Amino acid sequence: MRRVRPKILIVEDNSKLARLFEEALGSNFEVETAGSVAEAGQRLDGADGLLLDVQLPDGDGLELIPAALDANPACAVVVVTAYGTVPKAVEAIRRGAADFMEKPVDLEALLERFKGLLQGRERGGIVAESPKFKAVAAMAEKVAPTPFPVLIFGETGSGKEVLARYIHDLSGRRRFVAVNCAAIPKELAESLLFGHRKGSFTGATESGKGLVESADGGTLFLDEIGEMPLELQPKLLRFLDTGTYIPLGEQSERSSDVRIIAATNRDLRAMCREGRFREDLFFRLYSFPIEIPPLRERLEDIEGLALHHLGWLSAKLGREVRISQEGMAVLRGYHFPGNVRELFNILDRAAILTQGEIGPSVLAPLLSASVPDDEGHDEEGLLTAARSEAAKKERELIARILAETGGNKAEAARRLNISYKTLYNKMKRLGMQG
Repeated sequence: MRRVRPKILIVEDNSKLARLFEEALGSNFEVETAGSVAEAGQRLDGADGLLLDVQLPDGDGLELIPAALDANPACAVVVVTAYGTVPKAVEAIRRGAADFMEKPVDLEALLERFKGLLQGRERGGIVAESPKFKAVAAMAEKVAPTPFPVLIFGETGSGKEVLARYIHDLSGRRRFVAVNCAAIPKELAESLLFGHRKGSFTGATESGKGLVESADGGTLFLDEIGEMPLELQPKLLRFLDTGTYIPLGEQSERSSDVRIIAATNRDLRAMCREGRFREDLFFRLYSFPIEIPPLRERLEDIEGLALHHLGWLSAKLGREVRISQEGMAVLRGYHFPGNVRELFNILDRAAILTQGEIGPSVLAPLLSASVPDDEGHDEEGLLTAARSEAAKKERELIARILAETGGNKAEAARRLNISYKTLYNKMKRLGMQG
């Protein structure tokens, strides 16, 4: 029987945690579980994604990464780690993992990460119907064959990694390696990027390659570049200027022919003024900037993106997923604060909720804000009011827990059963002091 959804293999020996992962991912993916290296090794065939614990009863979970990528080079590997095993997770990225998350895992973020990884890899290409995005595509095509670094600006969900992969695909370079700078522990950032010698820091039981070496001849995509530690930025600048670097704990220089593409949703100029980002690195990366306009400024792209995604959904669900003209009009009239990512998420949910044609009655409850009226003004609908009330209650809850913990965000996150990063992002979104 044909499998209609991507398959994720969960490798976790804690049965309770494995069930939580199953529940979180099972709404969007076909999931299987394995509790050991041996059991997982027998189930890798056909896996589109791998959720991998590091410490397993019969060995090191990282041993599974090469086999998973041999079985499916596009397999999206996400490693979960407990406190004290972060160096192992960094090694996992060197071996080809797409990302890692620390326990306790934010299950909502885990689902979104796999959706982004699997959908982004399988879709490929870009859709450019609007004049603004056609200009972006033209710039990407011009810079692709050159060795110059590229800096991509854009709001969250606007498609920065998709554009980076598009540039890479046109460049003729080999491997595309992506890393989220916000997810790198500060104390391990230099090792991850440039490698290290055995014994150069606590936990370095063997020498390790950095991403600059692993991506030699290819492209290294540094997402959320604004989160890179300040002390590492001069070393990245030196590499951009000379093509050489020195692994941590070594004395001699090495070289790598890797093309750097960086991306951010932050105002790097403001960060430079505030001393939170080096101005010399900013101007080195800014040699070829590309800004992706938000989806609300390129409404002509909505229909093409929607139809492209519906084709992808049809292949995954094993049935045709269509949208009516009236449904498409609803999408074109919506301002998409979450950009392309929100468009795809809405279509995902709509496809699950209906077996027939997607129309306004299915889409209306899924939209996270009001649809503009004929005069271009937003109507304050019930859903907007409900979201406003929910945000108010969420703000009050966080404020109360922070008061009870004396402002200790780590303890507050534990009480709320979310990760520290999720708490930080929620506070930022809600306008609370971060």
